[in-house]
This record gives sequence, structure tokens and C-alpha cells, in this order.
Amino acid sequence: MPLDVKSAREIVLAECLKVDPERRGSESVDLLDCLGRTIAEPILLDRDQPPFDRSMRDGYAIRAEDVRNVPASLRYVGEVKAGEWPSMDLREGEAVQIMTGAPAPVGADAVVMVEHTEQINPGSLRVLRSVRQGENIANRGSEQSEGATVFSSGTKLSAFGMAVLASVGKRRVKVFRRPTVAILATGDELVDIEENPSPSQIRNSNSYSLYAQVLRSGAIPKILKIARDNLFDLRRQIALGIQEDVLLISGGVSMGKYDLVEPVLSELGVQVHFDSVNMRPGKPTVFATHGSQFVFGLPGNPVSTFVAFELFVLPVLQRLQGLKPGGLSLVRGTLEQEVFEKSGRTAFLPARVFGRPGRNVISAIAWKGSADIFSIVAANGLLVVPLETSSLRAGDEVEALLFDEFQSEGPF
Repeated sequence: MPLDVKSAREIVLAECLKVDPERRGSESVDLLDCLGRTIAEPILLDRDQPPFDRSMRDGYAIRAEDVRNVPASLRYVGEVKAGEWPSMDLREGEAVQIMTGAPAPVGADAVVMVEHTEQINPGSLRVLRSVRQGENIANRGSEQSEGATVFSSGTKLSAFGMAVLASVGKRRVKVFRRPTVAILATGDELVDIEENPSPSQIRNSNSYSLYAQVLRSGAIPKILKIARDNLFDLRRQIALGIQEDVLLISGGVSMGKYDLVEPVLSELGVQVHFDSVNMRPGKPTVFATHGSQFVFGLPGNPVSTFVAFELFVLPVLQRLQGLKPGGLSLVRGTLEQEVFEKSGRTAFLPARVFGRPGRNVISAIAWKGSADIFSIVAANGLLVVPLETSSLRAGDEVEALLFDEFQSEGPF
């Protein structure tokens, strides 16, 4: 009896939560190689941010009290640029020209923007607008205090995260080890991509879409030689694959005479947790474990393989990298056209998800089944048709599982 999608995902999540990322190990890498990696140590701030009272504008450092009544005339006594420490203290009735990012001199409690001033002569300045105490100055430690935790272990690094690490002087960063993923395509009908297929053969495309999905997840993909539909070849290739952290097998998991993957898994001591999910495409999806290794038997049709990866493999790869596994990237939007679905299963149909002013739009893509990779090229998401829903109408609010960049139509 096939499991529903929710139950199948719960089994996968329960198994991958048994993994302790700390025990899997970490490595120290250069900051420039950290994008998308997961930090394996807490990062502490090595000094206050900002480290001094910092000007937020180009203008003049002054005492707010001196410009309570405007216009006000002040004595011009010098300047401070970014990277320079003030050589003077500010006294009553004085102004110091200051640049954005420069430290405010002792005695200054505000900065008036340059456009609100007039130069009277080289030694004096007229201020045309009053300012409040603290205006246009970021006080020392107002963003973060020295010793504060800026990142906890388990944080995935973004571009801004790399900027933060640079600001605290982290040239090398301790990150969780990336899992290795063996990719094994099976079937006598498959040939390598550089070969000319016979009339009954096709080129191996699944290994390359899976390679891209694994790479995008942050893991390390390793494509194995195609396994033929015989027990000897499958045993040899699967035994090789389960030496990696994760093994992805595409094909050979249905009910046909030459679908031999499950018998080989059983022979090698691999524990199968489920072998069928009530979804379209991707019903004959297998999830198994072998000690600390994870094994997935994915359907042979390319779209089925892609969908099963997004639903079941991705959470495992997240956990193995020290991330919290989990939530699907679901987007709500308005369905652009009517959709009929008679499978009686939860369906994940190729779709284009994009934004229009004030709303998201989800447009189903016409496709000819789970072997049709040419239609799905235009998709960036999968329209979710709930279990036993036979039709959706144009204008309905629906959900899509986003797997690629969100697109926008309009001026912004």
C-alpha cells in the first residue's frame, strides 16, 4: 500500500534526524569558499560594532545644543575623514567637517548634513536646520557588542553572512563536511551521452539532472558507471555506491521483470523503509538506510526522479550538512488555467511561478508525462494538486513547490 506524501516525508525526516552532524566532522575552509556552507562553530564579535561613534552622513559634527535656534553660526575648526582618528575635541560653538563612516570627535553629539549648511568664510559656518542629540551618529556598540554571538553553529552562509565574517576577521571558517552522493543510473536501454544510441536505446540524462540537484544542495555528486539489468552488475555498482554518504539509484524500482534493485538492496543488508508513495509522478520511490548511509531508489523517468529528489532526498542532504531539514519551499498564487488530474494521487505538475503586480501567478505547463524532460525545462516550480482532487479552476488559489528562481513580470 503506497504511503501518502506526508507520511513518507515524516519517515525520511525521522531517519535523518538520527544523524549527529557534529560526529560527521568538519573542516576549515577559506572565507572565499564558504558561500552556501554551514558553519560548524559559534562566531563571536571581536569588538563593538560600530567600534566608535560613527558618522552616518557627510556633514559637520556639532553639539546639538549649539543649533537649537537656527540659523546658527559656528566656527569651522577642522575635518575628519573615514579611516582617520580625530585630532581635536569639539568645544562649544565649533563644527568639524566629517565624512560618512568617520569617527565623531569627542564632544560632538550630532551630525548636520552638508546640504543643511552654508559656508560663510573659511573659518565659519552657518547651520540652517537644527538636529537632535544623536542624530546621524551611530554610537559605539549600537549594532552589536563585543563578545556577542553573531552566528550559531548550523547557520548556512549567505553573501551578507560572508560580509559579517570578514568584518570579524574570520579568514578561515570551520564548516560541516559536505556529504558525498553516489549517482547510479540503471537499465540496458541507457548509453552514455557521447554514444550514438540504437533505435531501442536512450542517452543517460537522469545522472546529469541529479548531479545538478546534488550540487545545488551543497553536497558532492559522484556519477557511477551505468548498471545493467542483471544481478551481478547491480550488486557491484550498488556495493560501490553505498560506500558514500548517500546513494541515488534511478530506474529498476518498479514492478517489471527486470526491476532488480530492491532484491539487491535486501541481499546487501540495506533496510527498506518504504517502496511506494501515493504521488504522481514518482510513485515507485524507495527509501532505505544502510548503517549511517542513506539509499534512495528513484523512478527511471526523469521528471519522476527530479520530483522525488526535491521531496525526499533534499532534507537528508540538508541534515548531513548541519542544517535543519525540512520545510518545502511552497509559494501560494493564482492558477492561470484549468487543470485536470485523474490519478487520485497527490500530483506535482511542472509549472511556471512568477509575480505580477500585487499577486503571484502559477501557470501549469503542458507536458506529456514523466519522461518529457523537454517541457519541464521551462518550469521553475511544481503545481501541487492535493490528494484525490480531480480538477482545479482558473483563478483558484493554489500552491507550488518552488525549485528555481522566482520570476517577475512588471516594472519591479
